[in-house]
Amino acid sequence: MDPVQLIASFIAIVLLAGVAYKLFPEKDVLTLASAKEDYLRFNANAVIGTPILGKDHHTAILPLNAPGDQLGIVTKLGDQLVCRTLQKGDVTSLSANKDVLTIVCNDFTQPTIRICLGADDMARAETLITGFTKAAGDQNAA
Repeated sequence: MDPVQLIASFIAIVLLAGVAYKLFPEKDVLTLASAKEDYLRFNANAVIGTPILGKDHHTAILPLNAPGDQLGIVTKLGDQLVCRTLQKGDVTSLSANKDVLTIVCNDFTQPTIRICLGADDMARAETLITGFTKAAGDQNAA
């Protein structure tokens, strides 16, 4: 390939990438207000308690006052949002490592959710999510 064509192709690709970046920017970070709003679009009947927002602004845990025995999770994946409703027994395992809470669910669409949290939020999130583990679901079913 001719060096002039190579350089021209490279410049065209860079310009096209710049135009695409301007036309399709990454959406704003997740906030408490936007997490509530996005989850209510997914589950309009939900009454949301005080949410927990991850430090990286990519995931929020939404305790639901109604309907009962449910927990909402909103995760920002690139420019898309994934809203989930956890019910008793949906969480296969839960582990905390320093400031990262890992939730493993029995679902193939998003089997693992990692949330970076502060110390106070970590304790609150663990307490909330423990009630949705398999063991808690089995105990409540009896």
